[in-house]
Amino acid sequence: MVRSGRRGLIKGLAAATACLFLAAVAALSTPAPVAAVTFTDVGPGDWFSEAVDVLSDEGIVQASPDGTLRPYEAVTRAEFAVLLSRTLGLAPGGSHPFTDFPTGAWYEPEVAALFAAGLITGVTPTDFRPDGRVSRQQAVSFVIRALGYRLEIQPMGDFDLELTPAEVESWLQRFPDRARIAETHRPAVANAYRLQIVSGRADGSFDPLGDVTRAQCIGMFYAALYKTPAPLSGPAPVVPVNPAYPTASVGSRGAHVQWLEQRLSDLTYRPGPVDGVFDERTRLAVIAFQKWEGLGRDGAVGASTWARLAGAAGPTASRAGSGLWIEVVLAKQVFLYVENGVVTRTLPTSTGRSFTYRSAPYTVQRKAIADGPRYRALYLNPGYVLAIHGYPSVPVYPASDGCIRLPKWDMDDLRAMDRTAPLIPDGTKVYIY
Repeated sequence: MVRSGRRGLIKGLAAATACLFLAAVAALSTPAPVAAVTFTDVGPGDWFSEAVDVLSDEGIVQASPDGTLRPYEAVTRAEFAVLLSRTLGLAPGGSHPFTDFPTGAWYEPEVAALFAAGLITGVTPTDFRPDGRVSRQQAVSFVIRALGYRLEIQPMGDFDLELTPAEVESWLQRFPDRARIAETHRPAVANAYRLQIVSGRADGSFDPLGDVTRAQCIGMFYAALYKTPAPLSGPAPVVPVNPAYPTASVGSRGAHVQWLEQRLSDLTYRPGPVDGVFDERTRLAVIAFQKWEGLGRDGAVGASTWARLAGAAGPTASRAGSGLWIEVVLAKQVFLYVENGVVTRTLPTSTGRSFTYRSAPYTVQRKAIADGPRYRALYLNPGYVLAIHGYPSVPVYPASDGCIRLPKWDMDDLRAMDRTAPLIPDGTKVYIY
């Protein structure tokens, strides 16, 4: 076990960031011991037991009210932030830009501390998504970023984090599913394997899109931020590349579909319930993603779509500002719901096949009566001719006489709060370009 030789290091790290003198004092002091926690669901034979023992001894890892760790449960972004901030020893933070959780939330000081240190960002500029999941490749990138932050303050070991592109690919050849690792995460995953922070699953795969568990988080934090990482001498063994995840389409079921639905939802597409069932709503959300990313619009998730999903960012609005507006992007055939400059819903649409839209914005104007096949229509001109409406068929190409077609369930969602707080009030500007 690692004990007093490392105990003072992390507790002095936040102080070192603020003042070198205070860091020196902290390094000389002996912290009060914290009794290690005995978890009812962690045994001495578990691969993560030493990490749990040491980090609980430091007060970093704490038991649930029932005395369990729940090591195999996926962590949320909030839980991940708290564990990472505690492991780094950051002082609680105050200010942050996130508006999607209440002031005083139990994880707010740690989120603010990590944001101030430049170690985390939100899913959008104002959304942290505290209940969202963290994928294994995202977790590794966070950990390597945190290790770099620590090395700037407390150099240790005879290594750095700089790898050439060739070195990245050389270290990744250890994983048969390396083709699934998003480009933005590849250097971090390569470094994490090289420094023996991660080793992969029992079958040798890295599983970049899988949810990271509590045990895996604790193991990575311990290996990267508490012990001194020990670089491998290399080279990594060459393992044949496995094919990408199987193509997912209507009727597919399983964990990979559930991840797909969650990922689409996180990127502002609307796949319906995250239930691991690939239904028609999932298909149209996939089409919206494919439209935005310039992929083939077949509604199935093959190798190219899986690869793009791994590293994609959400759609962006064409303009900035405050308030609510709609953008309809004709070339991509997508409908963007924009709040204060941030896209929060991306929907597939089908616009006019030979209609010329004006460059000036349209304005939403409700009509009191139902209008035949124009399901739950929101009109855009005084003559009640041009509308945003639901329709049974929303092709991947322009097919209407000029109206903005949406799937009927998306129209239901947009108008679900009409009586109390309409999501698209009268007067909303609609930019079609």
